[in-house]
Amino acid sequence: MKGHCDKATETSKKKLCSQLKIVFHMEKHDLPSNHFVAQTELLQALEAPDFVTTDGIYCHSDSVDDMEKALEHIVVEQIREKLKNSDFIGIIIDETVNITVNKKLIIYLKLEIKGKVETCFLGNYDVDSGTARLIYDRVVAVLCEMDIALSRVIGLGSDGASVMMGRHGGVGALFKQANPFSIQVHCVAHRAALTVLDAEKAVENIRAYKNTISPVNSFYRHSATRTAQLRQLTAALSSEDMVSLKQPCAVRWLSLHRAVEAMKHNWAAVAMEINEEAVGGNTQAQRLLGQIQTYSFIALTHALADLLPVMTKLNLVFQKDNINLSSIRPIVQASVVAFTHLRVVPGPEEETFQVGYKDDTYKDVKVTNSSDSSIQAFKKARERYVQHLIDALLDRFPEDCMDLLHCLDARLNPSRYPQTHSALQEYAEPAIRRIICYFTSLESADTAPLIDTVSLRRDALAVMTAPRGYGGLHFSTACEVLICDFNEMYLEWTKLAKIACVIPVSSVPAERGFSLQNRIKTKQRSRLAENKVTQLMRIASCGETLGSFDFKSAAAQFSTAKKRKK
Repeated sequence: MKGHCDKATETSKKKLCSQLKIVFHMEKHDLPSNHFVAQTELLQALEAPDFVTTDGIYCHSDSVDDMEKALEHIVVEQIREKLKNSDFIGIIIDETVNITVNKKLIIYLKLEIKGKVETCFLGNYDVDSGTARLIYDRVVAVLCEMDIALSRVIGLGSDGASVMMGRHGGVGALFKQANPFSIQVHCVAHRAALTVLDAEKAVENIRAYKNTISPVNSFYRHSATRTAQLRQLTAALSSEDMVSLKQPCAVRWLSLHRAVEAMKHNWAAVAMEINEEAVGGNTQAQRLLGQIQTYSFIALTHALADLLPVMTKLNLVFQKDNINLSSIRPIVQASVVAFTHLRVVPGPEEETFQVGYKDDTYKDVKVTNSSDSSIQAFKKARERYVQHLIDALLDRFPEDCMDLLHCLDARLNPSRYPQTHSALQEYAEPAIRRIICYFTSLESADTAPLIDTVSLRRDALAVMTAPRGYGGLHFSTACEVLICDFNEMYLEWTKLAKIACVIPVSSVPAERGFSLQNRIKTKQRSRLAENKVTQLMRIASCGETLGSFDFKSAAAQFSTAKKRKK
């Protein structure tokens, strides 16, 4: 009898785990909880083993909600466990408004666990206003709930807004008052996006180009008939399909590049189709045709198709999940070199245009305003734009502002070390001085230095020599080796490696978090409360999969919570 009961209990637990997997799968794919019953009915129709009968299958909405709470409980416990194993913590914060126009504050944590870096979603919270003090107080309250001491918060990443980065009253400044060693970083992806905007504002020709390309997009976006005609004309002119026209948008980082690529691909068909409407007396078409047929517009389209990919690649690198402080300087310098070359030498797209442009025509379309003075004006505008891109890059990524990050990279990244042993000391000394200055200089005598300078200097050369035996280490792998293999031997340098790992150089996770929020809280689900949205976001953003998540613990949590309807 006992064996029969044990078997029945085991079957019941297995069924519950299967149902939890359905809920987990739904949250991972942003499906509303009212889809749960339909999912179980599908599995019953497919005669899945755990769904052959309806016994033990929960259908009530409260039960589904309790399953979500059980899954979230496990996710939060996993985060708490990770927090215990991370000596230092970086936080990423950003603010926005949701679909119901509530101001939201999103928080991510960057952790180091045995040399591996993880970024975890903590929560998405309502805030009454966007003042620095209110944001700071809300973040501190959330950290206290998770038993995170402010002394462990060593890095703050944000989008660079004044409320975050203000030197005296910003959120970063308030954190620095609580922990004088905390490092605030303006997101490198936001810096790159602002670089393009800075250059656009400085060159009137680029502003005029955007003011032309936007109405062309609107001209087709609001008319299915025109779009169909353009598609047919594109098919007649080329074997390739039409690329949808795009709208440049200031808040979308790569939108101008996409808009330029679409215009370059479709220009001949667009010019011909608009010309047909202009001949028919459409005044809007006549005005647009006069703008897109000019030499300057066509040449600038191809020039931008060479220039903007440089910034796009830079931005995409900065959006990667594994971006760290060692990646910043090399990719910025490479971008400056690329622009310096393109300032004097036309890129491949511009060369293609120059080869195809003959007798005031390009791709069998007449080109207007193609006098020598217009051509020279384009070349000067192009050169000014490239120079402004270079200047804006150097201005947005200044050496003094990024100095501490560069010094940590210089000391913890073996790929930067000089080859000869005799040159190591001279190479390391400036970075060591800067690091010691930052982590020991205190305004208050009540706070002890974060590192022991004597040990740091004594072990400096040994720490630089030790990784050579591992061969081919870069920043991330060198930090991992230092933390895992030399923790007791070189304690101060291990501490620096742990700090460097969690410095959040990008706030892109927060941007992705807002995208997740907007997929969950939609017009159809606009009544979801703050706790519910955070709960669903925690499940959806956790790094576990159906194969790795601890559903048995979630089932135990669900079963012990309360008696419920099925």
